[in-house]
Amino acid sequence: MASQTAPILFQWAIRLWLDANLFRSSIKETDRARYISAGEYLDLDSLLLITFAEILVIVQCLYDVKRSPAKSNPSDVPGALNRLDDFVAVHIQQSDYIHFNGNLYAWHRYLTHLYSKALKDECGYKGPIPYWDWVPHCRDQRKSPVFDGGRYSMGSNGRYEPHGNTTLTAFGLHLELTPGTGGGCVYKGPFQDLTVHLGLSPTIAPANRVVLAALPLENAGPTANTSAPSALDYNPRCLTRDINPSWSQQSCLNNVVYLLQCPDVVCLEKRADGWETIPQQTQQQVHSAGHFSIGGLQNDPFASPGDPVFYLHHAQLDRIWAIWQGQDFENRKLALGGTTVPFTDSPNAPLVTLQDPLSFGTVGPTITHEQAMSTIDYDMCYIYD
Repeated sequence: MASQTAPILFQWAIRLWLDANLFRSSIKETDRARYISAGEYLDLDSLLLITFAEILVIVQCLYDVKRSPAKSNPSDVPGALNRLDDFVAVHIQQSDYIHFNGNLYAWHRYLTHLYSKALKDECGYKGPIPYWDWVPHCRDQRKSPVFDGGRYSMGSNGRYEPHGNTTLTAFGLHLELTPGTGGGCVYKGPFQDLTVHLGLSPTIAPANRVVLAALPLENAGPTANTSAPSALDYNPRCLTRDINPSWSQQSCLNNVVYLLQCPDVVCLEKRADGWETIPQQTQQQVHSAGHFSIGGLQNDPFASPGDPVFYLHHAQLDRIWAIWQGQDFENRKLALGGTTVPFTDSPNAPLVTLQDPLSFGTVGPTITHEQAMSTIDYDMCYIYD
């Protein structure tokens, strides 16, 4: 047992280690739910105040076209059919302002909150939104009950299809993502029948798989270049995944603890995505690894919210930020850092401020950065266990 004089970070490391076999949820007000990895401890159903099956049914509500039709303006987002599409659309439209910069944590915190709010207000869900703790099965997420295709899972891996690298060009970067263990459609469990509507399709060659992800500023809205495909157009296809152990190993406990050792927000932003020194240098990428370890649609940095696991991944990233803030809450609650431009430390780039607007289109109001800085202020009221 850690002594009272043990460093706070060490205590958090112990906590993360003890949690390593749990797929937990956030605590919303007095609600509490816990999902135990199947077969490892006690009988699953006897531990739940709400069943994970209920969560899955409610999530499916958001992509039911009749029950939850899209609210996006068809002239802006012609491909949106359901409420899940609305969340994908705003992420596509805002992507250039919310990645690899000072808006990463705050914008995604509030989007995750809005997703939880939609489940409650529009679909009747009464429990907390769970997060996906990457650590327990970071060596290979195929072994996780989160992705085993069972009743309480988030669905299976994609069906195996031989393929080469995925080439990703976005935010001024060119990445070659090595092949994973799937590549095809989710074929088992929840979301096997989910149809993805937005985002550009990957181009698949016999020895190479390429994700074409256009910058949203070039393709969004009524001023779109009609001669080029738009990520906001109607593009129906199955949900794909490509679980990749080489990426998932970057989200193991040692890298989470290393991220929590950051002294300031600038470090927290850069270290999460591996550009603490220069973007070209190989570094651990906890945030990116969460996406790329699942692959498929998660390899698309714009349309990735079309896979419901996106929100569990970002709830975990939000949890990490909340833990970091909680180590010195008085000084870190409103701690800012970085600019509004991806991969930019230039003194000429606009610095993030507490009064900067964060926009959420049809899924929520425009708020200030300050209003997303705490999980217990503004209209948010939750903590993480």
